[in-house]
Amino acid sequence: MATPHDHPDYGRTVCPGSLRCPECEQPALLVPPRDWPLNGFAARPAAPHTDGTPLCPVPGPHGSQPAEPVGVPARPTLWQAVRQTWLAHPDWTVTDHLAWLDGEGYDTVTADGDPADLIGRWLTAYRCAASLSWSPDHGRVYAILGADLLIVFDDADSAGDVLTRLRVAQVPAEVHVFDAAGWNEVARLVRAVNPGLVIRDSRPGHVGGKS
Repeated sequence: MATPHDHPDYGRTVCPGSLRCPECEQPALLVPPRDWPLNGFAARPAAPHTDGTPLCPVPGPHGSQPAEPVGVPARPTLWQAVRQTWLAHPDWTVTDHLAWLDGEGYDTVTADGDPADLIGRWLTAYRCAASLSWSPDHGRVYAILGADLLIVFDDADSAGDVLTRLRVAQVPAEVHVFDAAGWNEVARLVRAVNPGLVIRDSRPGHVGGKS
C-alpha cells in the first residue's frame, strides 16, 4: 500500500495493462519525474519510468523530448482514492470512507496501523491544505517551513500539496504568505537569522532552487 510519505512511489510494482514507456516498454507512473534537468525552462513531463527518470526521448517540435506514456492508467492507490472521494464528498466520515473502500475492493487491512486512524489523519491533512486555497494571485509567495527546510512556491495548490504530505508524515510544518515584491528581502533576513536553514525555491524560472 502506498502511504503519503511514500508518495509518489517510484518503486512500486505496476500491474499488467497499466502505463508504459512506448520506447523501452518499461512500466511508467502517472506522476512527475523525480529529477527534471530542464526545470525552469520546460514543463515537467506527466509520467516517468518507475525509477523516477523521464521516459525515453523521442523527436519533438523543438528537438528531443520525453515520450508520452501509453496504456491504461493504474488503479488509484489507497491514498489517492481517499483524496478523490474526499474532494467529491467532503462531508464523509472515516466510516463512510472505509465502507466505500471496502465496496471498491481495497484491502484496508494491510494499512500501516489502524485503518480508521490512518484515514482520519489523511482527512485532517486534506482539510488543513484546503485552507490554503486562496484565489489565484501571482503577487504572492507561499513558503512552507518544515524542520530545517523552507520551500517556496508561487501558487497555493503546490504549497497545499506539500503541506499535506508533511503533516500526514507527522513532520511539523507551517505556511507563511509574503508579498512577492518583498520576498528577496525576507529571504535575506531569514538567512541572517538562521544560516543553517535550507531555502528551496520551486517557482518556475528559479533555476537550481537551493540556497
